[in-house]
Amino acid sequence: MTILKFLLGGAVAIAGAAALPSQLKASEWGCQVLLCLSGDWQGTPSCHPPIYKLIAAMEAPGFNWPTCPQANSSAARFEKYEDCPSGWQAVGSSESDRPGLGQERNICRLAADRLSLPVVFKNNALGGHHGDGSRQVQIEIDGKAVAATIQTAGNDRGHSIGSGPTYYTIPRPMRGKPWFIEYDDANGVRQKSWFNLNMP
Repeated sequence: MTILKFLLGGAVAIAGAAALPSQLKASEWGCQVLLCLSGDWQGTPSCHPPIYKLIAAMEAPGFNWPTCPQANSSAARFEKYEDCPSGWQAVGSSESDRPGLGQERNICRLAADRLSLPVVFKNNALGGHHGDGSRQVQIEIDGKAVAATIQTAGNDRGHSIGSGPTYYTIPRPMRGKPWFIEYDDANGVRQKSWFNLNMP
């Protein structure tokens, strides 16, 4: 954060000599946004005005994310979910989900024959089974017990549920900070900063 401030502060001052007032003003706001969102903007009162301005502007038609040319910053992008655990595939909740169909990939899935983690089967009134043939289990992932479902799926050619491959599925974790910006730091190294826009 300190190195980035130094870099941007110097760059804005140099650029000011050649930039038009409107361009410089937009650049300064973009750099303020970058500085604040790369740190704890909710806990930094001086960051509230530029970020509140940003949040209000995002609701206007034709909004363009303010960037900081001096740090080669990108517009912000949004990723609702965390990556799935290593080896797991992000899919939609529908078994027919395929890349390109536009479904929200809110499930992490792994073929049963590829699972090498400890599994604990749950006991319930149905012996752990549900009417659709699925079964609830717990899987230890990164030292944490995660609720999972085992289900043998049908395929896309009219076969019934239970005739296809068997998968473990878990809910895909949601990000606490779903927005990110990329920028070049003082050493020219590309960085990615994650943030949220929740009001403090």
